[in-house]
Amino acid sequence: MLIGFGWAASGLFAFATFLKWKEVRAAERWLPVQGKVVSSRVEAREVRVPVSGANRTDTKELRNFPAIIFAYTVDGRVFQGTRHSLRHQVGNFQVAETLARYPRGAEVTVYYDPSNPKASVIERTLPDGAIKVMAWISAGLLIGSIALVFLVGGVLEAIRSHLPSPQNAGAAMLLTIMALIMVRMAFVLNAAAQAAVKWPTAQGSITSSEIEAFRIHSFFEGFWRRPWRILFKSRVRYAYTVAGQEYASDRIAFGATVAASLTALIGGDARRYPEGGRVTVHHDPANPALAVLECRVRGLWILWGGASAMLIGAAMLAGLLAR
Repeated sequence: MLIGFGWAASGLFAFATFLKWKEVRAAERWLPVQGKVVSSRVEAREVRVPVSGANRTDTKELRNFPAIIFAYTVDGRVFQGTRHSLRHQVGNFQVAETLARYPRGAEVTVYYDPSNPKASVIERTLPDGAIKVMAWISAGLLIGSIALVFLVGGVLEAIRSHLPSPQNAGAAMLLTIMALIMVRMAFVLNAAAQAAVKWPTAQGSITSSEIEAFRIHSFFEGFWRRPWRILFKSRVRYAYTVAGQEYASDRIAFGATVAASLTALIGGDARRYPEGGRVTVHHDPANPALAVLECRVRGLWILWGGASAMLIGAAMLAGLLAR
């Protein structure tokens, strides 16, 4: 299973790397022309996000993107471009740095496709070695999965004879690995919440506060029930300003999004943060696009409880605890 997952992840990453390499090579033939930045601001966009336990979902979160609009002239025709880089934009990443690099009114060199002048970018290359790093990551996923299988196999062979129930050693090891992953996630989230206490703050306002319905699709549930389920969650959006730029977010705290099939179970956030209310926003000084209203981890007990249950289950399977 681990090798299969490694092959799948490596193949998908390798395919994405090839497509990006092909795009960069094509852009090398684009022609340069002088242009000018006509707009440089933060733009909040809705981004589809996964939900734990679901293969597909239509739930979304609010992320900040650098919105750079530049004008250039080709053969007497004026064009406007909105894609400043060939990099894939995921949101909430290097927003302030990009806006500082391309302020409104700045003169820039625009690269356009001679066969389609509407297609253009300001940055037609990726950071040095980016493609090689992506290729190494793809290879690492494959090699790492194979190495992990042999490592786990070696550990199992070494401890199997010392276990009261050696036939369950594989399942016990799998549960142990999953528990360790959950423990690591808990430590990372808790560290982020502790760091956020020291983040600078800005005054913000609640722009919308509501209970939102969304659908999730689970592959396994589709075998015995309707594949799509309707869930509800509180959705609080707020705006805040840092260094003259207005940002937006819908993250209340760190951790998982609380969702339920009954609206009565998830209305707390919407009641605490009514539309139009004023709030104190904690934002990352190195990346103002990242912000929270509460410096805590939501659902941290689930991670600790889940990890503990898995470790107990592993011990029971291995015969170290009486059932």
